[in-house]
Amino acid sequence: MNAGGDARGTLSVGELRHDLRTPVNHIVGYAEMLLEDASEPGYADCRSALEDTLKAAREVLALINTTLNPAKTEVGSEELAGLYRSMKGPQGRILGHMRALLGSESLPPVESFGQDLLRIKAAAERLVPADHGPEAAAPASDRRSQPRKVAGSGARVLVVDDVEDNREVLRRRLEREGYDVTSAGDGREALTRIGGTPFDLVLLDVLMPELDGYAVLEQLKSDPATRDIPVIMISAMDDMPSVVRCIERGAEDFLPKPFDAVLLRARISASLEKKRLRDQEKRYLEEVQRVIEAASAVEAGRYTAGSLASIAHRDDALGRLARVFDGMVTQVKEREERLRKQIRELRGDIDVARRETADFAATMDAGNLTTGARFAERYEILAVVGRGGMGTVYRARDLELEQDVAIKTLRSEFLADDSILERFKSEIRLTYRITHRNVVRTHYFGEWGGAYYLTMEFVEGVTLRQLMDTRGRLSVPSTLAIGIQLAESLAVAHEQGVIHRDIKPQNLLLDPEGVLKVMDFGIARLAERTSNITEVGLVVGTPAYASPEQLLADEVDARSDLYSTGLVLYECLTGRLPFEAKSAIALISKVLTEVPVPPAQVNPEIPSALSSLVLKLMARAPEDRVQSARELAKQLAELA
Repeated sequence: MNAGGDARGTLSVGELRHDLRTPVNHIVGYAEMLLEDASEPGYADCRSALEDTLKAAREVLALINTTLNPAKTEVGSEELAGLYRSMKGPQGRILGHMRALLGSESLPPVESFGQDLLRIKAAAERLVPADHGPEAAAPASDRRSQPRKVAGSGARVLVVDDVEDNREVLRRRLEREGYDVTSAGDGREALTRIGGTPFDLVLLDVLMPELDGYAVLEQLKSDPATRDIPVIMISAMDDMPSVVRCIERGAEDFLPKPFDAVLLRARISASLEKKRLRDQEKRYLEEVQRVIEAASAVEAGRYTAGSLASIAHRDDALGRLARVFDGMVTQVKEREERLRKQIRELRGDIDVARRETADFAATMDAGNLTTGARFAERYEILAVVGRGGMGTVYRARDLELEQDVAIKTLRSEFLADDSILERFKSEIRLTYRITHRNVVRTHYFGEWGGAYYLTMEFVEGVTLRQLMDTRGRLSVPSTLAIGIQLAESLAVAHEQGVIHRDIKPQNLLLDPEGVLKVMDFGIARLAERTSNITEVGLVVGTPAYASPEQLLADEVDARSDLYSTGLVLYECLTGRLPFEAKSAIALISKVLTEVPVPPAQVNPEIPSALSSLVLKLMARAPEDRVQSARELAKQLAELA
């Protein structure tokens, strides 16, 4: 016959096993706690009775496990009747001990001691059905639901079981371990309680009316808000399919009833530790996200210093990152503010220089092109704005685009050779790739009426030469503002493979806002290749700003531009150049043999660190200089 053949109705082997093991769970749980309460030497007789009660309960459990093996699907009626007959002996011992203890006058003075004895007695009476023994047995379906909420400390644990005695055993056991325990008598109540309380752990029964443990488990694990709450299933349904079903649905563990107190403690501790680590990981990831958001805020200009203070206190890599990040942003903002002040001071100098040179264009010889003339059938000449060794610069109106541009006409002798012309075109094509706010943009190279010309971005402002000629030496903040922008423009050009070769104040424009613009990228290379036009070994313009390797016609690289930058900064700070002579030969001799006077000796207001950096830029050997414009920009910013 199948397992439904006994008086309990139609039950599977698993369900029958569950119902028989449940009262055993109660007996074991209460007896273990009573033994802890009867620990004094004077309660030896009481302890002996309780220890035999535990022994009898475990004998019953062994009988149940043997007869109702989880691998079985059917059990014969004779086999089941034999199980009940075998259980009568241990049951009788338990009931005898309970009656004796309840009649004793020397019980431990624990308020609940007698009540727990009655609970053990009631559970023992349910071990064997009424039609198999003299003791009345409560129907398995008579399961009362009476949730109890108790206060406590420690981790918050929810016990979910439709049998009150099961809940009570677990509540008492867990409160002794220091947990804050709440109970629920069915699945729906459990979900309601979890929705309103942040529990650390759920102990969940499997077989419950209406909403069983499987359904509760699935709902908990499918909701992101409760997914990380560890769930331990506690059930007498300990057959392998039931255990697997629980684990597959996300349970952290499974404990069979009756549970072993030591094992329960270990499983709960392990699950809570897992949750602690997961919570720690989630908090860590949330704080990582805050650092990422802070980086975005910096990019958008919305970062507030100290925003990561709550993360910076961490004593780990993330805390160090937050401290470094906040410190770096604070320093950058302070540098930006100092740079803004430097630019404001520089703008003041530029305004004065512009007023003092206001008549420059009016008095300058108009050159080959006259004001109002049409050039290249597209440009209207407005004024001449400069003249140098390479040609004349005009301000003109681009009639097609309706905007002002600068036109630089080139002296024809520089481009008389076809090979030089082709190389110059290649050089100019390289300059088209330089796009930076501190570089004058080259638009077009062409020829018209036998004259070669370049069109460029027009910048309203003054050259650094004009600024120093009218104002003398510049302040340290103004010099740093110029130096940082010059270094940044050179860094971009050098990274594109373009070397200027003629950095000097005449090629550095400053607009009314203090923005520096470097002119004539590619032009110096043209003059360098036409040595018949200039003195042997020298490049276009005055040799005062040329590097030693340029003066000696040696191979040059980006560090040559940095040498020239050092000379420009020296002049800005001191009002004079480090080497001055009446002839080019005498100048070369000084550059190659003399050591420049440190800028700080010429002008005591110059910080020693800035003075040393300028001298390093002017080192005779390229390998002794600052090695890149990007590094120079960084060092100047740190001094700003």
